[in-house]
Amino acid sequence: MKAFAAVLCGLLWLSPAAVWAQEQGVAPDSLIELYDRVTRQAGLEAQRSDERERRFQASADERARMLAQVQGDIARLERQKADLKRQFDGNEDRLAELTTQLDRRIGDLGELFGVFRQTADDVQTLLFDSYITLEYPERRAEAQALAESAEVPTIPQMRALWRLLMQEIAHSGQVSRFPAQIVEPAGGTYSADAVRVGLFNVVAGGKYLNYLPESNQLVELPRQPAGTARRSAEALSAAEPEDVVGFALDPSRGALLGLLVQSPSLIERIQQGRLVGYFILGITAIGLILVVERGLRLAAINRRIKRQLEDLDQVNDDNPVGRILSTYHEHAHLDDLELISRHLEGVVIADVAEVRKGLPTIRVLAAVAPLMGLLGTVTGMIGTFQAITLFGAGDPKLMAGGISQALVTTVLGLSAAIPLLLSHSVLNSRSTHLSKVIGEQAAGLMAQKAEALARARQSAGGSA
Repeated sequence: MKAFAAVLCGLLWLSPAAVWAQEQGVAPDSLIELYDRVTRQAGLEAQRSDERERRFQASADERARMLAQVQGDIARLERQKADLKRQFDGNEDRLAELTTQLDRRIGDLGELFGVFRQTADDVQTLLFDSYITLEYPERRAEAQALAESAEVPTIPQMRALWRLLMQEIAHSGQVSRFPAQIVEPAGGTYSADAVRVGLFNVVAGGKYLNYLPESNQLVELPRQPAGTARRSAEALSAAEPEDVVGFALDPSRGALLGLLVQSPSLIERIQQGRLVGYFILGITAIGLILVVERGLRLAAINRRIKRQLEDLDQVNDDNPVGRILSTYHEHAHLDDLELISRHLEGVVIADVAEVRKGLPTIRVLAAVAPLMGLLGTVTGMIGTFQAITLFGAGDPKLMAGGISQALVTTVLGLSAAIPLLLSHSVLNSRSTHLSKVIGEQAAGLMAQKAEALARARQSAGGSA
């Protein structure tokens, strides 16, 4: 195969080789020599072709590398161009913003004094009524000087105003104790440690204090709130710095406390019921005294009856069962059951009456109390309508007295009737139980006597 390929290559190059040989004036001696020449010439041509191909490939790679480098430079320059454009646009926007801000500040500079003056006035009013000024009274003069300034404010003055506001904010969330002069309702003064709770309340010695901004003084409330609010003030006054106590805070800075102080106490509520209310209270007192007396009496009778039932051989006359036994033994020699029954019935009736003594009175008082409350309601409404007739309905305070009487007497009547009714029900059940025990004991003794007489008659009949 190789020889055949060489022959083909020789044939392909024969004519050029022959031409070359003729041009050189060298004639081949034989076909073998011609074949060798052609083969050598073909190898040289192939070598030259490979060389040209390598040079072309190297040149193409170099151009591709150069193209990639140029494209990279173009992309980098494009990015740099975009960055510069964004920076340029940002600078343009910033320049426009600064220009607008400069124009606005130049225009607002004339209004700076008015705004500062108004803010200083507001701060002065705020500090004038603030509890924090009690601890730092020098703030008043500083705020007044800023508010009365007639010149364009300087940076130190604006910082001073800012500092006053920040001081107010910082101290508004603190509980502080400081010495103070306190004015009594009678006019005297005394020194004490006051406790300030933020911006809301000041207490001292367990009492709520009122702040007078005009004189920068603390004054005791003429009337202190009662109940939980007063106890919380006492706990706060006696607390140590590290203690945690509950406190009735007034977020309205005195408005709610004033309403709480003005609200009537229990005694004042009762006094609003007037004469009818006093009658109801009297009925309630009488009824409760009867309830307590009857309850103790029935309890004592119950204990004595139980003690007597546990020892029937030892008869005691301090209880109904003992008296029934005593009466029975006293008349046990009689053979007339009717006579013995009448004697026992008299004892039972007397003891049952003693057990149920006072219960009807309690029931009557329980029924009368709400009726008295209704009477007070009608009386109060009559007074209210009379006030409307004389003075009109323009002022609610003129009608408050009659309405208060109507409502208070109704409440008092119901408050008296409910416990009296419940007490009557309990006492009635106890008295019914004791009456049943007494009746059962009497009936049992009569049955026992009847059996004894029956046996005696049977014995007598048998003997006959």
